[in-house]
Amino acid sequence: MTRILHTLPNVGPGSFGVGAAARSLAFQQIQSGCEASFWSLSSETDTSWASRNSGIEADRFVNFSAVGPERLAFSPAMERAAAGRAGQQFDVVHQHSLWTGISRVTRVLHKHHDLPVVIAPHGTLTDWALRRSRVKKRLALALYERENLRSAACLHAVADREIAEIRAFGLQNPVALLPNGISESWLESTGSAERFRMAFHLPPDRRIMLFLSRISQKKGLPLLLQALQQCGVAFNDWLLVIAGTDEFGHLAELQALISKLGLETSVKFVGPLIDQDKRDAFAAAELFVLTSHSEGAPVVIPEALAAGVPVLATQASPWPELISHSCGWWPEINLQSIYEMLIDALSSSSDRLFTMGQHGRALIKAQYTWSRIAPRTLLLYDWLLGGGSKPDFVVLD
Repeated sequence: MTRILHTLPNVGPGSFGVGAAARSLAFQQIQSGCEASFWSLSSETDTSWASRNSGIEADRFVNFSAVGPERLAFSPAMERAAAGRAGQQFDVVHQHSLWTGISRVTRVLHKHHDLPVVIAPHGTLTDWALRRSRVKKRLALALYERENLRSAACLHAVADREIAEIRAFGLQNPVALLPNGISESWLESTGSAERFRMAFHLPPDRRIMLFLSRISQKKGLPLLLQALQQCGVAFNDWLLVIAGTDEFGHLAELQALISKLGLETSVKFVGPLIDQDKRDAFAAAELFVLTSHSEGAPVVIPEALAAGVPVLATQASPWPELISHSCGWWPEINLQSIYEMLIDALSSSSDRLFTMGQHGRALIKAQYTWSRIAPRTLLLYDWLLGGGSKPDFVVLD
């Protein structure tokens, strides 16, 4: 039985798509007969939530205290545990995301116990991401991240494009191509559009366009708002619902822009949505939008498609299937391209959008469930532990 340790800063609702992917992957690994555990800096409240929402037993989540700013995720306590007997109980380490003190922990686990390490950057090596917080990342690279990345037994890319980003960063490690997926429970879940409208006092006569993600500069909401303003009367029947947690005061910037563009009656902020509220939001939405500047492989896109909602996402997200499977729009990351595809989406009948949503749902069921993806990670671990041949989804060049 393979014993897997997943390391990441947070496993709760604030971990967003990275946490969702790690939790769903671990659950399916457990269903396949493995042991999977988490080390994080989450609070007891967050780990209780993660346990309830993932179906993973609470004792599989181990919390450690942090020192310094929360976003640095620096934990001497976790490093001590990694160097000691606690670190000996695992066969393989799977790290999620980069540029925090969690990478130091992963490096300690490898050095002290010779554990093979798999690292999933989750979009943190895109050009846009690397330009953000440059000083912090250069310091992290010099102190621990370069060594951590280069010593990894394998890197985990969630899309073909991420393999190119890994190579452009100068890393020559083997790379496993393993996309993010959707849990069976999400596919089987249902939501109530009426309940969502009532809960947030949304007018019954407006068609809902949903944005659900962090409210941060990375997500390109100013581009979306400017494009919607240019759409004019085509946007009259719609309401943009923005759901998510404010990051670095970006919400106030958006509110000022909305006022400047005269969109006050066409945009509604509803705060972060989790659990049934989140599923209800997808049930109410006719269109999901994500006009990001940079992404790895955001889990929210297959979530929307699995819920039967067509998606308009910029090419920051590696989803050409939106076009090839007729389940959405895939504009370039610029105002004109977003505007042109929004016009088509906003002018679409409810029947057309429903049909596109069903195409997306079929795509997810056929190719993007964790029950299909997670077993490949076990083949990867088996190879890294010397018990199997190289899987065909691992790239060496």
